[in-house]
Amino acid sequence: MSAETLCLFEDEGYRSLLPLVYSRPTYELRCGALTLRERLAAQFPTFNLAGVGRGYLQRVYGLGGEPLHLLRESAPVTFLNSRLVDTTWLPELLAAPLNTTAVAGDTLLAARLSPGLASLVYGYLLRQNSLSALSELRRFSSVVQLSPAILRYIWDLIRLSGPQIAADLPLLRARLRPYDGADPQVATYERGQIFASPETRLEGPIVLDAREGPILLDGARVEPFSFIQGPSYIGPGTLVASARIRPQTSIGPVCRIGGEVEASIVQAYSNKHHDGFLGHSYLGEWVNIGAMTTTSDLKNTYGTIKVLLDGHGEVDSGQIKLGAFLADHVKLGIGMNMNGGTVIGTGSNLFGVHTTPKAVPPFIWGGEVFREYRIERMVEVARKVMSRRKIAMADEYAGLLYAVFRATRETRGRLTSEALQALQPPGPDTAELQLARIEAELLNA
Repeated sequence: MSAETLCLFEDEGYRSLLPLVYSRPTYELRCGALTLRERLAAQFPTFNLAGVGRGYLQRVYGLGGEPLHLLRESAPVTFLNSRLVDTTWLPELLAAPLNTTAVAGDTLLAARLSPGLASLVYGYLLRQNSLSALSELRRFSSVVQLSPAILRYIWDLIRLSGPQIAADLPLLRARLRPYDGADPQVATYERGQIFASPETRLEGPIVLDAREGPILLDGARVEPFSFIQGPSYIGPGTLVASARIRPQTSIGPVCRIGGEVEASIVQAYSNKHHDGFLGHSYLGEWVNIGAMTTTSDLKNTYGTIKVLLDGHGEVDSGQIKLGAFLADHVKLGIGMNMNGGTVIGTGSNLFGVHTTPKAVPPFIWGGEVFREYRIERMVEVARKVMSRRKIAMADEYAGLLYAVFRATRETRGRLTSEALQALQPPGPDTAELQLARIEAELLNA
């Protein structure tokens, strides 16, 4: 009999995670030390992994391509929601009778199905229509109610990441070992909660403080005068450049991190190499933040922070501390400020302003004037950036960026007056004249 398969699917809820998932499936978002795909691969090494997602993502993130052939096999298929974070309950589902479905209210979490029933719902899941799939599953399978951690909005990534770092530790034990404390220039607190891979390089003097949670150093290089507090995770090939890493921070592979970072996630291949504060924030891949650029993550009123989400309008996050969300390939110039709840879309390049607007659509370029970033130029810059990390941009990935550009044209057409005014520096013109001139630039761009 063939090995069982875990098939990750995207449901309607992916829209609440935009713009972070325009250029990646939800199962490729880092929360805790790992992405959901990485977590499942470590937790269930004998299972096949497959993915059902938006069509334009499949050639890059398809987990081996079209999973339809799996339905022809005799082994069961377990569909799993890509927005899940907690997977500790999955062994119970996998041990349950065939054709068992797990839900949280009206959200389909997972379903372990026979090939025949899997074929019945596959088409719905392929189109991110989990509600119709769940309607069928309620008819033909046993349904159990659960309440695991799941991503509902982008700020859940920040809210859930700290505890998940500790939860991911057992899955990383194959390559992380307890830190031996042999280097006298590395000061430690709660040394038993500090773990490092053999590839990790610690260049003292350094302070590692694990009193609030574990520190996981997974092949990182930590330069002198760095201070790291747990819970935190720092991935392979990442450089910590004399930085202050505060608790609940997760940094993926091949990043350059300096200044102060608190309760933030850096997906991978991104740079915040210089001084400046990044707090309760998320950076996608291939992001670059200029020197002294800083986020605010707390209002002077100590009120909850609202976030403007495409398709949802302004949503109260319920969080008192919340920073900025920068999607893949965002570039920010030096000395810029971001208010709490700022969201900047894929591929945008901002510079020369004191404070960014709170909501910037994908593929916006600007300093004094806000305009659409020419996709050919954006891809050209992305190729150069990726080549600096010895990665050649595949044609499939370039095609993905073009697809996101086309899909977000309408979003760029809905720039708010407030955002336009925020980007325009003060001058002798009246605010009305400034706004009219910028709107004309946008129409003619």
